[in-house]
Order: sequence, then C-alpha cells, then structure tokens
Amino acid sequence: MSSIRILLVDSERLVAEGFQKLLESFSEFSVVAVARDGLSALREVRREQPHLVIMNLSPAGSNSAQVAREIRRDFQHVRIVVLATNQQPVYMREAFVAGANAYLSRNIGADELRDTLLTVHREGAALSTVAAGQVLELLSGRPPDGGSPLSLLTERERQILFLVADEQATHRIAKRLGISPKTVRNYLSRIYAKLGTQNRVETALYAKRSLDRRPEPVAEF
Repeated sequence: MSSIRILLVDSERLVAEGFQKLLESFSEFSVVAVARDGLSALREVRREQPHLVIMNLSPAGSNSAQVAREIRRDFQHVRIVVLATNQQPVYMREAFVAGANAYLSRNIGADELRDTLLTVHREGAALSTVAAGQVLELLSGRPPDGGSPLSLLTERERQILFLVADEQATHRIAKRLGISPKTVRNYLSRIYAKLGTQNRVETALYAKRSLDRRPEPVAEF
C-alpha cells in the first residue's frame, strides 16, 4: 500500500521537525512537505497533492480556518486536520465550518494520533466526544452567513442525515454505507455540531422538518 502523503503546516521549526519524525516513524505516512505559513501551505497543496494537511491553529500570516477554507474550495479530496493546544469551542466551530475534518489536541498520544489520522484519511471524519460536546455548547444552529445550517453539511453528512431522518439505526447506516458504526457516530457528532442539535432524536426531527425529500437510495455493501 502506498504511503499516505502528509503536508505539515507549523511555523515553529523544532515542533515541525519533531512531528515529522514522529509521523514518519509509522509506515503508513510520508511527510511530503512542511509549510511555515498559510500562503506556503496553499502553494504546497497545489504542488504536492497531499492526502492529509495537518496544521496548527494559527499558521503564520493566517489562521487554520482561512487555510482550510481555501483548501476546501479547490481541493475537495484533501483531508484537513487541525492540531491545537487551544480547545475553546469557538475555535473548533470555526475550523469545522471552514471545512476541517478533525480538530485534535496537541496532547494526543502517538498511537491515538496514528489511529485518528488513518480514520480521517479512510473515512473523512474524526471528532472526540469531548470536542463535540464543547462545540455544541456554543453553536446556535445557523451558519455565519445566516443561511440554512444544511448548507454546512458535506455530501456524506447529508446522506447520513437522510438516513437518520428515515429512522435508520447506526449499525444499519454503517452497513448501507460500507463504513464502521464508530465512523457513523463521528459523522453524527459533526452533524450535531453544524446543525446545533443536541442528540439523535432532535437531529431526526430537524431533518424531517427541513429536508424536502426522503433519504437517497444507497447501495447495499
């Protein structure tokens, strides 16, 4: 299996070099470039075509949300991971709304980091229960531009929301989409965060009121 290509974005050289060595100690990862600021990060994404971009909360000359938004606009396939010391909900919310796939603490252990990055690469989402709870405390349920919260959802998140509205159980959703129940729960956490709902029942009711069609048919796996 080919290595998962990673772009690191961190303005602190020693931190970046240490993190690079850690990642490359795992056979699954290859760090293809290290960027010191947001502008360099965008340039390296275009040049290196990484699978994952891992950045700190405030790359020099920008912030993670700005960089994530630019990457998400032009490179839909790239997974974005914010690795931050600051766990305040306002920063988490900003990162997810901008398009980040995961928001992780810099205190994360090496093995947990490896497993989380593999999950993000393979399945597109990773969010701890603690992080989800913090985000939910802040969210109002509406995006910054005043539009529908549904506009914040990715295609996969909308697909899962359709199935939740159809009262499908987590294991059933996982089977239909060919992903694990844990990954479905990760997606649900992000859906709750973006919609401002507190639990599955509230989310299902919201979906039934808001969606103008029934769940899309999904091939069985």
